[in-house]
Amino acid sequence: MNNNSVTKNIYIALLASITALINDSIAAPPTTKFELEAGTEYDSNLSVIELDRNSSEGDWSALANARLNSQWQVTDKAKLKGGLSYSSKTYQEYSEFDLAIKQVFIDASYDFAQLTAGASYHYADAKLDDNDFLTLQQRSLYISRLINQKIFLRAAINDQDKDFPASSARNADNRSISGDAFFFYNQGKTFFTLGVSNERENAVANEFDYDGINIRTNVNHQFHLWNKKNRLQFGLRYDQRDYSKETPALEAKRNDKRRVATAEWQVEATPWLNVAAKLERGNYDSNLDSANYAETVSSLMLKANF
Repeated sequence: MNNNSVTKNIYIALLASITALINDSIAAPPTTKFELEAGTEYDSNLSVIELDRNSSEGDWSALANARLNSQWQVTDKAKLKGGLSYSSKTYQEYSEFDLAIKQVFIDASYDFAQLTAGASYHYADAKLDDNDFLTLQQRSLYISRLINQKIFLRAAINDQDKDFPASSARNADNRSISGDAFFFYNQGKTFFTLGVSNERENAVANEFDYDGINIRTNVNHQFHLWNKKNRLQFGLRYDQRDYSKETPALEAKRNDKRRVATAEWQVEATPWLNVAAKLERGNYDSNLDSANYAETVSSLMLKANF
């Protein structure tokens, strides 16, 4: 039995065990949250990063997102979460980059004396220009711990299956180990996060196999301005991928480095409606020309919560 099969079996057993614990003692009805978002975005260089494709052209798009999340605190120690979401990006001129994504997830966790253990399943189905693009399934096992209400630590093992209907050579299994730390200040109004992941992807075509590392950090601060709640968020992400086999177009092994910086400002217009402006700058360095580019993305969104 290979490592992926072992991970899947452990994941299924743990998820079943936690769900059984929950089902034995349903204590309270679930809480449900519904979110709607609409807005516009400008991308200076339209791209499909999963296909190593960029256009060197910019365009405006209309954004629409909807999410439904539920949570059951079924006992003092057991929790079950689930959700559905749909997002769409429709461009003004370049419809070949139109993207629509459906997602569903379920997460079951149990609080033990020293830590919380859980298992989750995520499914996503993406269409590009109304054509099947990518189906992704992710199974995760995780542990977490909150220390003195000031530090939150989380570690996870993730197992992904990627299916590209129009590009079967890219179909892949991806396994990663990740760790994240959250540091809370100012009664939780300010927090800082630091995370790192190590992944290995095995694709049908050997040229797409790679080992990767991801480092990310984020600062989030809430404050009052104009008698309104405001939130500022700044983030940095660095990805490095070292491909294990020669890429035919290069006659060499491919190497990618990706650096992305984001800034977001969100204002609570009413208790149920927020306005958010976001700016993102991405630099994607690669010895493969089609994956070597830079882009700037800016957006303005209305976000409603019910």
